Amino acid sequence: MEISFRQALLFSGLISFSVLASAISFEFFFDLAPCKLCIWQRWPHVIIIAIMLLGLSILNKTWILLLISLSAIVTGIIGFYHTGIEQGWWSGPLGCSNQFESETDISTLTTLLLETPVVKCDEIVWSLFNISMAGWNSLVSFFIAIFSFFSWVHIINKNK
Repeated sequence: MEISFRQALLFSGLISFSVLASAISFEFFFDLAPCKLCIWQRWPHVIIIAIMLLGLSILNKTWILLLISLSAIVTGIIGFYHTGIEQGWWSGPLGCSNQFESETDISTLTTLLLETPVVKCDEIVWSLFNISMAGWNSLVSFFIAIFSFFSWVHIINKNK
């Protein structure tokens, strides 16, 4: 199947836009507030959309697809890390999960409790087919990364 540079950009950008729009929809329409890691996962999608727009309007360079792939890998890794926290595979950053050290002194514990957001990173608030939103973000993001990379390879080989 032939895919053009423009089609690869549009597809990658629209998938990222869909992920971002879904996350924001869950937040505003279903009252599912995001945790700190959820917010971190959104920024690379914003960057992918910006790169797509830049590639469609100003920079008609195929390496733009590599930037999209890199940004998708970043959000995929954050999503995988977040999924691991949700599943209890590892602990999350301080102030983002319910895991406090028992040896922590009272002043540090008080500070941690005051800095702890209402939404915990280690709680799954929504899932589909037993995969959390962080898990879905990771899967879709790695798909975007693979698609963008192989689209770049295809376009480079076609232009030789």
